[in-house]
Amino acid sequence: MIESEVKQYFLPGDSVTIRQNIANKPEMYILKKIKKTIRTNIDKENKNDYFQGFLCRWFTKEGCIQEAVYNTKDLKKI
Repeated sequence: MIESEVKQYFLPGDSVTIRQNIANKPEMYILKKIKKTIRTNIDKENKNDYFQGFLCRWFTKEGCIQEAVYNTKDLKKI
């Protein structure tokens, strides 16, 4: 099985980095799983939760804290 086909499971506290080969990619940790709730205008009781990604946090070289939401396909465990 190719590495990109292997499913990765992440938990809060996991150390991760960006899968793409870019310069100065940060070492991050996962804070939590982010879901988006979508409700239809017709039926206020009917709502669906959709997985959006993982909220990650890291520090820049200057010591500033950064956060962003990443898809599981863009992350890999360290």
